[in-house]
Amino acid sequence: MADDVAEALNAFRAYTEPHDGLGDNPFKLACSFDEPATHAEISSAWTGAEVPGELVQAWSASRQSRLFEDVDYRQWGLLLLSPEATAQRTAEERARRPGAYRADDVVVGEFLGDQELVVIAPAEADRRHVLIALPMDDRPDWHAAAGSLAEFLDSYLRAFGDKFWEQGTH
Repeated sequence: MADDVAEALNAFRAYTEPHDGLGDNPFKLACSFDEPATHAEISSAWTGAEVPGELVQAWSASRQSRLFEDVDYRQWGLLLLSPEATAQRTAEERARRPGAYRADDVVVGEFLGDQELVVIAPAEADRRHVLIALPMDDRPDWHAAAGSLAEFLDSYLRAFGDKFWEQGTH
């Protein structure tokens, strides 16, 4: 398992060329990465708010990443959001569902083709540190995905983009 988020994210770079038949997935999948975000960009997007260090590590490797995206239909994969998009989406979700999102929760990613979100929950312990937020479910029903963002990325990589948290294979 990778020790930090940048290392875990960089492991996906082996899949920048489209691949058929990864795991059980019938789609042609690939990963793509933006340039790293600058400290100024992160600070500007998160003025007055504390950002989890593991998220800063991810943005230091790539401002925004598309992991195991279906290159033909764009209906599968994970979009790790940029600093600005993360701040915006987090604010939107907190306003839309104030009973579900806590003040320190951060929406860091969204799954293409469905409405599930990846949330870092600093106040949660153990495997509930990274949650998969379901659009219609209450917070207690959200999937516990990992104890850290690096662990989540490692598990997602090993599953070739499959929803490992639903299968209990993590």
